Amino acid sequence: MKPKVMDSDNPFLPEEIMTNILKCLPVKSLIRFRCVCKHWKNLIKSPSFIEEHLQHSSNENPLLLLQWDAKCDNQRLRMIDCEMRVLEVHPPPLILREMSEIVGCSNGLLCVKIFDYCGASLPSLLLWNPATIKVRKVPRTIYNLDDGDFYVGFRFSPIVNDYKIVISREKELDQEDNRVEVYSLSTGLWREVKVEDFGGVRLHSHPVTANGSIFWPGDDSEDDWMIIAFDITMEVFSLLPPPASLYFGSRPCLTAYENKLATVIENHELCAIDFWLMDERTSASGQRCSWSKKYTISTCLSWYPRCIWMDQIVCDVTDLYKSESEESECEANNGRHTVLSLLNLRTHVLEKNFIHRYRVSGIFKYAESLVSVGNYHV
Repeated sequence: MKPKVMDSDNPFLPEEIMTNILKCLPVKSLIRFRCVCKHWKNLIKSPSFIEEHLQHSSNENPLLLLQWDAKCDNQRLRMIDCEMRVLEVHPPPLILREMSEIVGCSNGLLCVKIFDYCGASLPSLLLWNPATIKVRKVPRTIYNLDDGDFYVGFRFSPIVNDYKIVISREKELDQEDNRVEVYSLSTGLWREVKVEDFGGVRLHSHPVTANGSIFWPGDDSEDDWMIIAFDITMEVFSLLPPPASLYFGSRPCLTAYENKLATVIENHELCAIDFWLMDERTSASGQRCSWSKKYTISTCLSWYPRCIWMDQIVCDVTDLYKSESEESECEANNGRHTVLSLLNLRTHVLEKNFIHRYRVSGIFKYAESLVSVGNYHV
């Protein structure tokens, strides 16, 4: 049988080839191409194409989204690609340009906390896709957010095909007046979630998301470090032990690596850091949890890990400032400034210093996407 030959008079590409080409393009181009024809419009808006484009964007063009302290820089957002180039970020809507903080990132969607220092209004939450420039206002919580500290977790659950926001106040989880609320993007509603008694474990930092769960670092009344996990699908809390090897005075950094929970711990005895990866846990009860130490990396510098990105630890490295232009910025840090750097997990070499700024308030792993923030926008 002779192989089938494509008709040379046919000017159209096969559907599969056309889809593969389109999914490699940036969101800005795809939005314009929806006007080419009805077929392209329907294709680019289809859930299957949006998922394929997201997977390609996450694997082939991973980005870091950096948020500066408002007092440090008027241009508060930066995007860094895998070649350490600074990319353009679409100017955010007016409501996001001041008095806001990014508190979560998932599949190209950002969860943003809006607050008013003057006390004119209570804090509120927004969902924002910087690539499509779409914003959705999240309804008020069941119990209105006050000016106190509260921690926000934001994550997509592929099992239930839904994005969820979790809010917990900075209180002991066994207090009767503690309230944890969960917002579902698909229903547009908040629900109150029951919290078990964890013996007075307190939350003390923003959470990390990995493997379908949200993890908060916390400690108990004796200052022992613990991890509180929230299963996004089942909406159940559990208490997890940290790695067995902890050092006095060290404060482990929770992060995610290969979609697993990881932690970086200072090893004062060896003047090094230990990198641990959680291999197994029970999502509901938390009775079984195993950790394995992957790396011990020697370091003689003063540095603090922020997250893991492309087999590299993004960390703040403190060093003497080297120019008069940086002097005023460093005075508040006792004559030193912090450089955002990359530490390679494989070679254990501090490879690159890519941001010479001191006040980077938030770092998020990001990928451009066409994911919608919902049916209505502001």
